Amino acid sequence: MSGGAQPNMFRAEAVQHHVSGVQEGDILRYDHTWTRLAYPLVIIVCVIAFAFISLFGIDEWAMGQAVVRLEGRRILTASTPSTVDVVEVKTGQWVEANAIVVKLQSTDEQKDFANASKEFDLALVRVLRDPNDAEAKANLAVLRQRRDSSKTLLDSRTIRAPMAGNVTDVRALPGQRLNPGDALLTIAPKGEMQAVVVAMIPADYRPTLEQGQKMRFELNGFAYVYTDLEVEEVSSSTIGPAEVQRLLGQDKAGSVAPDQTAKVLVTAKLPAPTFTMEGQSFSYSDGLVGTAQVRVRREPILVLLIPALRRLLPEAL
Repeated sequence: MSGGAQPNMFRAEAVQHHVSGVQEGDILRYDHTWTRLAYPLVIIVCVIAFAFISLFGIDEWAMGQAVVRLEGRRILTASTPSTVDVVEVKTGQWVEANAIVVKLQSTDEQKDFANASKEFDLALVRVLRDPNDAEAKANLAVLRQRRDSSKTLLDSRTIRAPMAGNVTDVRALPGQRLNPGDALLTIAPKGEMQAVVVAMIPADYRPTLEQGQKMRFELNGFAYVYTDLEVEEVSSSTIGPAEVQRLLGQDKAGSVAPDQTAKVLVTAKLPAPTFTMEGQSFSYSDGLVGTAQVRVRREPILVLLIPALRRLLPEAL
């Protein structure tokens, strides 16, 4: 090129098209229909979510160990240190009231009673020979009291059934050494007994526990087999581990794992003496251990997400 005007780097057609301002198309084309539908859908979902967290709540459960107890049974125990001599009954045997079930060794008691009876008889003969002998009469009264005491002690070495029923859970064995309170056997009345669940709930939940609350019971060894119950009774005060064992009874003192925290005893009745798992029926036995949960509180999800709402919605607690 020779001197003169500088050549334009754009074609004349391109410059003219740009100057005219005509735009026949967009760089990116998309359909606006889905955006018009998405906004109402998002709003509807938010409204439904807000209603859900406002109307529906989450339950708080108080959980603890529980023991099955059968009401109406009578547990016979030793009242004094002794040794078992003879067990007169077997498990499942029916016994009448006042029937002898266990005999304890009573060699010393028999000797004391024999000596006291002999001395009383001699004193009685002396009084009969001389009814006016005041000393003999006084001695006779003392010997009568001694004979009666030894007879009572001798009778205590013979354990009798306090009522008619079936013998269950025989623990006494001939020659076994007993301490006061040791269980000998159990007698169950005729017919079905009422099974109850005694739950040991942490004492922190005592203010929130009351009669009529829902309890869910799961027996150890039968996972996911739940029984829904209603709380019948709540202990009026909290108790320590030693008192828990005492209330459960010496025969069930070791059925629950030791826990040094204070507890509240919560009782509920089982609807039936049996439960079902996979179509098979099983019977509750005294002393079975499981886990109990008591529903103590229900709060809307919204209150859990925004705790400050508790002040505005006290009824949610």
